[in-house]
Amino acid sequence: MPRLILAFIGVKLVLHWAHGLDPRVPEITTAVSLIVIAVVLAVTTVVSLVKSRRDPTARAHAGAVIGAPPRAASGEHRPSGH
Repeated sequence: MPRLILAFIGVKLVLHWAHGLDPRVPEITTAVSLIVIAVVLAVTTVVSLVKSRRDPTARAHAGAVIGAPPRAASGEHRPSGH
């Protein structure tokens, strides 16, 4: 969903620029921007919480961000290589 927020901000910037060229081009107010961003963040948070409650294996792991393999499930021990 960060892509959705970035796309929205990009559209807002383009409309702001175009409004400077032609006043007939609509502008998105700051209040509308904040509402859209808050709604997107709220929806993604709720969807994430619902998914993690339905599927406990869907939770993010520390290595998920850096591309490390996920830890073994059900208490299995994996050698660390140290």
